[in-house]
Amino acid sequence: MVNFNNSGNYVSELESCKTKYTILLTSAGGLTGVYLSKHFKKSGLYRIVAIDMSDTTPLNNWVDAFYVVPSVEDKEYIPVLESIVLKEEVDIIIPITSYDINLFSKQKVKDNFPNVKMLLMEDQDNRILSNKRTCYEYLELLGIKSPQVYKSIEEVNFPCILKPMEGSGSKDTVKIENNIDYNYWSEKVHDYFLVEYIGGKEFTVDCLFDNNGKCLGANVRERIKISGGGATVTRNDYSQNINKVIQILENTRKIKGPINFQFKRMDSGECCIFDFNTRFASGGLPLTVESGFDIPNRLIQMILNEQVELWYPQKSNDGLTMVRYYEEFFEYTL
Repeated sequence: MVNFNNSGNYVSELESCKTKYTILLTSAGGLTGVYLSKHFKKSGLYRIVAIDMSDTTPLNNWVDAFYVVPSVEDKEYIPVLESIVLKEEVDIIIPITSYDINLFSKQKVKDNFPNVKMLLMEDQDNRILSNKRTCYEYLELLGIKSPQVYKSIEEVNFPCILKPMEGSGSKDTVKIENNIDYNYWSEKVHDYFLVEYIGGKEFTVDCLFDNNGKCLGANVRERIKISGGGATVTRNDYSQNINKVIQILENTRKIKGPINFQFKRMDSGECCIFDFNTRFASGGLPLTVESGFDIPNRLIQMILNEQVELWYPQKSNDGLTMVRYYEEFFEYTL
């Protein structure tokens, strides 16, 4: 039996078991991977294996095993990962970045790990949502407002936003003020498109959907300060009504696992989604966990086919603010 206490902390009978499930975190050297490693380590419920392309990382402070691996685009990536999974007796794989999820969503990749559990969307659905342009088209088809997409620079009302078709965080996403900006950035960014600029406050919604596409909870927070696409200062704002959007997403029965989307309010009051990610949020996830919605551990519950209760925001956490800061790490090179 697995449950959450009144403080939102994860508790389980697994704590008294000698044998722990082994979880492998991919691309774990980034902001999200480091946080998840620390968070899972704190629970004491699992063995944590982490992999990353770089060995310059503080992960060894929290994980039970760490491996440097090739890029997900390298042909040796899967064979190397297979050997790690076999050696470490991995039970669960959690892909962290969009690049990892795009790879592991493919059935031919899943087939390489028949004894490992994962919870991912179907490849076709994930590809639609991970491509920014097709995502906008899909959301509009569902009846969810998204920014206007311009077919050419001649249609643009400045300012506008230049975005890569695929990417992670805010990399290569640029506000274009005039033709001079456009001429410069259009040469720098590969495979881009232009969309309407919408002013106002930015909000992120952290969600978790089950295998049947039902939303198990949604935490809304304002993005107050952002670095590299991730929020470093973020505050819960429970005055934002996103029920209609959640209901539409549930009706598709295609959304699974942790997702996050970002929106602004139009002058009409309508919610306009400008970014959608089929993964953990890269910046403000700790605030959502602190608010009692422990998405990482609830994801593990679902993967293990355990019952997961619905989560609802508590009024006492409205306005709760997270300020994220950097911490120095030193190591000697022999």
